[in-house]
Amino acid sequence: MLEGNTIAARGTAVLVLSQSCMLVLGYLTVVILAREFGPVTYGAYGVIMSVLVWLEESGRNAIPAATTKLVAEATDSSAELEHSALVVNVGVYGIFFILLWVAAPWLASWFGIANGTLLFRVAAIDLPFFGAYTAYRAIYQGHRRFFQLGLSQVLYALTKLVGVLLLIRYDLSVRDVLLVNVAATLIGLACLRPAGSLRWPEQFFKQIAPLMSTSASIGLYYFVLLLRGSLILWILQILSPKSASSMIGVFVAAFNIARVPTMLVATVTTVILPSVSRALAADDEQLARRYINQALRFCFIFYLPVCLVLMAQPEELVQWIYSKDFSGGGVVLSLLVAGEGIHLVHAILCTALTAAGQARRAAVLETLTLVPAAAIYVFLIHNWGATGAALSNILIGLIGSLILGILVWKRFATFMSKRSALNIGVSACLMFLVFQLLSKFDDIIIMPYAGGLAAYGISLLVLQEITRQDFAGLVPWYGLKRYAARSGGAAHD
Repeated sequence: MLEGNTIAARGTAVLVLSQSCMLVLGYLTVVILAREFGPVTYGAYGVIMSVLVWLEESGRNAIPAATTKLVAEATDSSAELEHSALVVNVGVYGIFFILLWVAAPWLASWFGIANGTLLFRVAAIDLPFFGAYTAYRAIYQGHRRFFQLGLSQVLYALTKLVGVLLLIRYDLSVRDVLLVNVAATLIGLACLRPAGSLRWPEQFFKQIAPLMSTSASIGLYYFVLLLRGSLILWILQILSPKSASSMIGVFVAAFNIARVPTMLVATVTTVILPSVSRALAADDEQLARRYINQALRFCFIFYLPVCLVLMAQPEELVQWIYSKDFSGGGVVLSLLVAGEGIHLVHAILCTALTAAGQARRAAVLETLTLVPAAAIYVFLIHNWGATGAALSNILIGLIGSLILGILVWKRFATFMSKRSALNIGVSACLMFLVFQLLSKFDDIIIMPYAGGLAAYGISLLVLQEITRQDFAGLVPWYGLKRYAARSGGAAHD
């Protein structure tokens, strides 16, 4: 058990660190593009990328997610499984490439994007390479080789940043930025290439059955979930008048700010999927529940101070990051930050169900809610524009999390402990109270933030919500020493 906890803790630390580097590099790229393009062009670029990301992420959560689960559960060699997964995933993304290429003229007309046919087809080039990249990532994740995963993420983001900086010196265009995206995928793929081979597996058809049966429900769930999320931006693009086209760019810019902390904390799901799968395969229900508890606890501990930083002065933050051309995004940002926190809990709960092999129920329920969700989007966006889009993101996230929460409770009978919830809640209230008290000191802008965050951290330490044991797993010898001391010198798994 100790070994499992240590690997999960170290894996989380490595991926959080690499994800932090990736987000810094990626966000520099986003800010540069927004400032260079302006709200209108950046909005069109955001719509194109939303279609591409929908396809890429839907595929990533199908065959690759099943691969991670099956590789983690394998008790002997999984080489044939890995090769089969690679072949199938590249084939799936090849189909996505054809579909997006054929649908490009229709999408360009639907969204009203100038020269959109060419741009959508250039974006589609990334799909087959991304299919191979995600297959290799899944194999490494299943083996819990988190260092290589982190390295590929950092180089992926670094390639995008360097490519955009080079384009600025010549001629920055949406087409060339989309080509840089392809180059970044190739670099990331090169980092993971040694994990397997593209040769045809000897037992391909034998391995295909568990892959497809496991990935079908997972893939359907994420296909609907990501489609539902992308519909917000698409409906906003379609319903907004041309005079308000700049607001699309403002919405995309605000959404990119709101996504930064959730993308960082979402690394937890990368760790708990193989960890919970392996614990359940070993019939260790207690360890599986512990992983889920710690994931939710980590989520709330980290995300609440993020809310303070991003929601205290949202309008000033948007303009400071992007420029005054993006004014009007403050309210939208505050709502999107709240919505992203809800969706982060949603992702953790879904990962727990996926590891337990119960993604089918979640997929059916998400599919049934797609039409009502689309109706809510249309109503709120038609009446309140970008603000309505952000509101709908919160409302649908709450409904989805409630559904998954019921399923997780039925399967594991656990969430975050009451003691942790109380400690984190008290600390968060103290943090916001101190922030409000120190906000009277206008001369030193950073003082309210520093004071609030300090009060939050100290409160967590005093309440013993954060202890040395939370860091023990990050240092193997320290964790072993403490475990041996508690068990009379006989450390064991």
